[in-house]
Amino acid sequence: MGNVSIICIGDSSCDKILEIDPGDAGLLCNLKSHKCEITFNYGEKIPVKAIHEGFGGSALNCALGFEKIGLQTKISTFVGNDEAGKNIIRFLHENKIDLDLVSVQGETNQSSIVSFQGERTVFSYHAKRNYDEVQSEKTDWIYLSSAGAGSDAYQDKVVQFNERGAKIAFNPGSWQLNNFSRFSKIIKVCDVLILNRPEADLIIGEEDKVKSQLQKMNEMGAKIAVITDGKNGAYLGANGHYLHINALTAKAVDSTGAGDSFSAGFVGSIALGNSLEESAKWGMVNSGSVIEQFGANKGLLDGDEISKRVESIKSFKMTLI
Repeated sequence: MGNVSIICIGDSSCDKILEIDPGDAGLLCNLKSHKCEITFNYGEKIPVKAIHEGFGGSALNCALGFEKIGLQTKISTFVGNDEAGKNIIRFLHENKIDLDLVSVQGETNQSSIVSFQGERTVFSYHAKRNYDEVQSEKTDWIYLSSAGAGSDAYQDKVVQFNERGAKIAFNPGSWQLNNFSRFSKIIKVCDVLILNRPEADLIIGEEDKVKSQLQKMNEMGAKIAVITDGKNGAYLGANGHYLHINALTAKAVDSTGAGDSFSAGFVGSIALGNSLEESAKWGMVNSGSVIEQFGANKGLLDGDEISKRVESIKSFKMTLI
């Protein structure tokens, strides 16, 4: 396992999760669109049941996941020249993540997360970064994840490493999704492109036509296309084959990090040479473990734990679509 190297490129943050009691907020849902809004009484003080502090950002979460699975992992990220940045560096070091590519610049990103009825709503502060200064080096895989305004600046550098043999996985964040066309060079060469269902609807359109969305992702250049869909499982497309895998039944305490933990399990398994189907199971098992705890990365599993759970689970269903 340890012979496969991966670099995670993206933003890191300090996270504060505010756990809200069901009686102190509400949900307003549109039956037609199935979209829901969390509601509070305007101008009132809302009680917080508990506060959970930790560290997050997709690059950080996935770096922890890849390291636990057994890949040689480095993270290329920015932290601020402040106490929060020092805390992130300390946390990464304690979790055996190589720090050679970490840069200190400006302030540390911060996220406040409202956790309500097992789902999370994220308020993110992204400090301004000079993404021209993103560091990288020769590696087997590069995992690109959420980053702020101007993060397309490192696109040519990533493509150059791809030309030297590095495989690319891309799980875009909000700014990258809203500026998706700027990342066309990366998308054309990426080995894995991961979106969730609302993101696929935003970028590709054709709601309720998941197979068409996967096909278009493949046509853009992604060798493996993945669309995650929460409790509805995930959809995968590669080499003209399109599959659905069901989600596992889990007691969802906090969905923060669910997508990142799926990506870490899935991409980590692909990097280790496992099949598309096996890798989808790895992603589901890892994600199911994370949502059972508060925080974006506390429930991450190592490779042996994932493999044993996959073998013991009889409820997985892989269906052609």
